[in-house]
This record gives sequence, structure tokens and C-alpha cells, in this order.
Amino acid sequence: MPTTLIQQVKIEVGDLDPAMPILTDAEYEYFLTKNNLSVRRASLDAAKTILFKLSMRTRERVDIFDIYGQQAAQNYIEALKLFLRNPDLNTVLQSVSLYAGGISKSDMIANNENLDNNLPGSPIEVRLPPKDLFSI
Repeated sequence: MPTTLIQQVKIEVGDLDPAMPILTDAEYEYFLTKNNLSVRRASLDAAKTILFKLSMRTRERVDIFDIYGQQAAQNYIEALKLFLRNPDLNTVLQSVSLYAGGISKSDMIANNENLDNNLPGSPIEVRLPPKDLFSI
């Protein structure tokens, strides 16, 4: 069970290898501070940074070992896309609700009666000059 906010963000972004973490705890602390301790928003920033770091890695060969850094970035972006697009995995998409205002006649009447709203004039009213140009 994660006890700190940094651990929660690490779990959200999948940076779980203690031997080779992708981001440092200071970087996670920065994202949490930047996003007012919101784990969800800090996770999105951290995931973006992880993606950038992984994308800078290339395929390297050392003696008999091949390191496929670019493939790790591709796999991470595919997992991130799956998470962001799937409403079953993304809790932000589960809480989305639609609202359309100003469509019904009662909304239009209420908007017209509100003195703080500017009422649009008809095209004919806009084109006509004022009735008395010289009155003060």
C-alpha cells in the first residue's frame, strides 16, 4: 500500500523498479508541488516526462547485449494511449457529464432578462444609424 504521495504517483505511471527508476523522487516532488498535491495531475506530468526521457534513448549494442531504448518509449506511449482513451481505466472519463446551456427557450428568456448580459441586436438594427445623431 503506497504511503506517500510520491509512491502513489510512481504506481500511477508505472515507475516501479527500485534499481533503475526513470524519475527521481525530487522530480516527483516537483510535479506534486506544481499541481497542488494532486496525484492525478502530477501523474500526467510525470508520464509526459517519462515519455520524453524514454524517447531520447536509442538502440545500443554493447558487446553481446542489445538495449532497445526506443522500443521502450513506443511501448510506454501505447500503454499511455490505452489508459487515456479507455473510460474503464481512466477515472477522469468516468466522471464526465455533458451540459448544454442557452438552448431552451427558458434559458434564452433568462439570459435576455439578465441585465449583466449584452443582448445581440438583429442585423437590421445593427445596420441602421442612430435616430438622432446630434442630441446630447
